[in-house]
Amino acid sequence: MKIRVEIDIQQLIEKGDFKTLKRILEQQEPADVKDMIEKLPSDLKVVVFRLLPKDKAAEVFSELEPDDQIELINLFREERLRDIFSSMDPDDKVELLEEMPANVVKRLLSFLTPQEREQVLSILNYPKNSAGRLVTTDYVELYEDLTVEKALEIVRKEGKGKKNIYSLMVISRSRKLVGIVELKDLITAEPHQKVSEIMKREPVFVHATDDQEVAAELMKRYDLLMLPVVDSEERLIGVITIDDIVDVIEEEATEDIQKMASMSAVYTSYFHTPFWRFLLNRLPWLIALLLAGSLSGNIIAKYEHFLAAIPLVAAFIPAMIDSGGNTGSQIAALVIRGMALNEIKRKDWWKVLIREFLIGSVLGLALAAVLYIRAFLVSTNVTLNFAVATALFLVVIYSNLMGAILPFLASVFRVDPAFMAGPLLTTIVDVSGIMVYFWVVHSFLT
Repeated sequence: MKIRVEIDIQQLIEKGDFKTLKRILEQQEPADVKDMIEKLPSDLKVVVFRLLPKDKAAEVFSELEPDDQIELINLFREERLRDIFSSMDPDDKVELLEEMPANVVKRLLSFLTPQEREQVLSILNYPKNSAGRLVTTDYVELYEDLTVEKALEIVRKEGKGKKNIYSLMVISRSRKLVGIVELKDLITAEPHQKVSEIMKREPVFVHATDDQEVAAELMKRYDLLMLPVVDSEERLIGVITIDDIVDVIEEEATEDIQKMASMSAVYTSYFHTPFWRFLLNRLPWLIALLLAGSLSGNIIAKYEHFLAAIPLVAAFIPAMIDSGGNTGSQIAALVIRGMALNEIKRKDWWKVLIREFLIGSVLGLALAAVLYIRAFLVSTNVTLNFAVATALFLVVIYSNLMGAILPFLASVFRVDPAFMAGPLLTTIVDVSGIMVYFWVVHSFLT
């Protein structure tokens, strides 16, 4: 369906039927417009943007990938670029400025009024990935000493240009956040009542310097559509809306998945990420894992004479590596997910270790029994088969404990626990698992 619309848009532009095209665009949501024009050449995208109202154009532009944005900035007329950039939400302006070269940033900032420029620069001063970077002023604020009648007048006057008026921020005269009042409560209250009488006191809020994941967790826990953001003195500086938190959740999930694959995070889509960026993000990790994994060769070389005497020992090495890596990866994924959802705290490490020791023992016994029986298809040596099964039992317990404890260690050293999964964990467990295997088998057979 989307492909059909894209073809129609290009045909309409080529025919010069801009009236029909404008009518089609007016009926679409910004996200749908973005999908419709994504595959168009840049010069045709510019034509589409000329037909969009400036507010919708700003929303569509903020959804585009950075490389497309830069291309369009160079093609837009000065007046159109000014309209689009000025109409963007403060958090979207900040995100755009972060991605642009210095000369483009200077050009964009020149379109803003001194007050708007100060607002954007103040948001940029907050740490990257902090709640302050997500702040928007697209809300209505009320003073606590206002009457309901006066408050409704303010909502009618200021709410026309705001998308978020269902929850109203209540502040003191010194701008300290004191409460939140729902629009429905304001409408149903008596006109003479004070806002302070109907507002919800002690609202959930987040500090501007808190990590954006904290904001996402609070909004998820309390089912909020809007979260107030305050400074160190609890003065209201803005709000975070649910649409921005959805983006944060997607970004954090993308980051965790890529880290679990042992590569540096990339936030742009696959086809909008340069070839060299993928190389730089993947190659260093692959080299490091190659060097770490090659230690297994040193361990095997140490037992060269033992392997020469009993070659069948080598036949079970793949089973040890696979079982250990799979076991460790399973529990690491569970622990990392639990930590991400705050189901598992750092202080719970000993509970997790005890639990996983017991689970690992049962898993180890089951897998050892299967391998012991399976080993007779390769070897009739009962002692060798029992030694191999014992080694697997210990490798599984060890791998399970490693997969459980490594995310906690990463957290202690302020490293993202997601790094302790996938190839990195598998490499660590493989090398140490081989050591355990040869030590056990060598002890039984010599």
